[in-house]
Amino acid sequence: MDIQLIHYFVKIVQCGSFTKAGESLKIPKSTLSKAVAKLERETGTKLLIRSTRKQTLTAAGREFYQACMGPMQTIEDAQKSLYGQDDLIAGTIKITVPEDFEIFLLSSCIQQLGEQYPELKFIIKSTNDVVDLVGEGFDFAVRIGPLEESNLKVRTIGYIKLATVVAKDYLEKITLECPGDLAKVRTVGLTSAKSYQLWNLTKDNHSEVIKTPLTIETNQITSVYKLTLAGAGVSILPTFLCQKGIDSGELVKVLADWHYMDVPVSLISPLSTINSVRLKVVSDEIIKALRQSLS
Repeated sequence: MDIQLIHYFVKIVQCGSFTKAGESLKIPKSTLSKAVAKLERETGTKLLIRSTRKQTLTAAGREFYQACMGPMQTIEDAQKSLYGQDDLIAGTIKITVPEDFEIFLLSSCIQQLGEQYPELKFIIKSTNDVVDLVGEGFDFAVRIGPLEESNLKVRTIGYIKLATVVAKDYLEKITLECPGDLAKVRTVGLTSAKSYQLWNLTKDNHSEVIKTPLTIETNQITSVYKLTLAGAGVSILPTFLCQKGIDSGELVKVLADWHYMDVPVSLISPLSTINSVRLKVVSDEIIKALRQSLS
């Protein structure tokens, strides 16, 4: 099998289209179309399904891409160093992160990487949906919460600590001495498929689960923060987001003896960073920055 055909196929998937892959490789789109057609003929397997608007990997195509992308990245990096391009930290890095996450935890890290390595370009997609990293050509994803089993490379970053908080002015109007009091106050939280919010609280060896309706629900954690700050209700917030308000006295941490389970944060990637200096440098800096913020 011609390794050049595999190289073209991997590049098409990484770039997300034949047009963008052609621009990256500086070859006609027609050359790539013929290469994929030849690869499919030689293997007797359909790899890509193309429409006027997008391309989709078949199950066989996805498996083939996952098997080939690591070795092809290693070959590309080896070629660059062979031709004397010592600075491999260049090109486009695609990252997907939960909504609002990059504003508070990633912005300064991306800015510093951009200054240090001016040949790097970043594409950041903020979404709470689980993105298909292989199919959409992403290098990294920051994921919050437990992960499902997969072939993706996973590095644990740390844990988000949560706190029950309320604006000082609203606290003066209510009583919050025990978890049960949460059912008697206004609450603010993230929109979900459920019509209620669960407050899973633990104190010493005792746990309580309080089920309350949400007075106000929103799809962004920054909105939960701003509404809580304005006195709209009580909420559960990550400490990295609300600590400044607590320190200033605008927010009060209530039920302080009751704790939530810490939420894991992970960096996942389709590729092992061992094969690429570019990916290793970026992932190391992201993990370093997030660990500092979360601590």
